[in-house]
Amino acid sequence: MNRRPIHHASVFLIAMLCACNPGCGDRDETGPPTLHLGYDVCDFCKMIISDQNFAAACIVRSTDGRARSVAFDDIGCLLEFQESPADGTIEHAYVTDYDTGDWLNASDALYIQSPDIRSPMASGMIASQTPTGADRLADRFDASVMRFDELGTHTNQGGPGNHSEQAKPATQPINTEHPDPQAGT
Repeated sequence: MNRRPIHHASVFLIAMLCACNPGCGDRDETGPPTLHLGYDVCDFCKMIISDQNFAAACIVRSTDGRARSVAFDDIGCLLEFQESPADGTIEHAYVTDYDTGDWLNASDALYIQSPDIRSPMASGMIASQTPTGADRLADRFDASVMRFDELGTHTNQGGPGNHSEQAKPATQPINTEHPDPQAGT
């Protein structure tokens, strides 16, 4: 008995089932993106993302139910985007540890903001995974340690990169019950 035609038919049948199933092969985003530094563009300010240590991201669920990953070159861009995600609802947010570049859940990270921090879009914000790291950075930049819900956004005046000095509280909370940031990578 020749098994080769049956094998080809099985492969063809599986391929056809995947093509007909809208969920097969159409990956639903659940974690932070893999950044391609020097190529990927910030979804808010449209600048090239060039430094992993200042990066941020979120998962946006569109009205049709699909989720997509959105990347930012600065934590300030995430906060600005959070104010009005035009194409859906923010489900999860991520930032990177300033020292390691590792992705962290935004609500679990500790933040330092100082005019002495030269972030890509001048928000002056960085994140740390540990209290020890956050305290060290706060001492280095003569700043205090904050939680995500204590951060304000900067009113964008005159286009990307022209953030005002005055902060206002974030108005749209981000879901804090989210998957491990490493689970999607």
